[in-house]
Amino acid sequence: MPNLRFAPGVDRRSTPTAAGVDDVPFEPLVRRLRIRRGGPRTPLPLLPVIAVAAGIGIAYVNQTAHVTTATYQATHLIAQQQQLVAEDTQLNAELSRLESSERIIAEAQHMGMRPAAKWAFVVAAPHSVIASPQEQLTGSDTGGTLQQLVGALDGAFDGSGTGR
Repeated sequence: MPNLRFAPGVDRRSTPTAAGVDDVPFEPLVRRLRIRRGGPRTPLPLLPVIAVAAGIGIAYVNQTAHVTTATYQATHLIAQQQQLVAEDTQLNAELSRLESSERIIAEAQHMGMRPAAKWAFVVAAPHSVIASPQEQLTGSDTGGTLQQLVGALDGAFDGSGTGR
């Protein structure tokens, strides 16, 4: 039996009975054909809205992953900083212990050194390398300025008089 139904806009209650079928204008029953198979199709105007929603979802997941990675790195760096601060404190304490004068004296005595009975020091006397300008000017040969310069340079280097 074919699939028949009323045409759109026709009310079943207003259909005449078998007695007065010819009196009432009646649209014939229309057979409904189903051509398309599968699920409902998405209307074309909704595609941009779906694309925007998908983009927002992907951006949210990406941002969440980035924040998680940054939090992990920050936690790792804080732990590393605490470890370095503890190591710095330990090294400063060891350096203070090694620099203490009591330890240095104990190690020197362990190596066979003994403290001096009295302090001894050497006095260094200044020695003049270049004669003062007054001695050079009062010399026997005061002929010219050039000779004075040569004499000063001769005394400053090796005193050989050759200038080489």
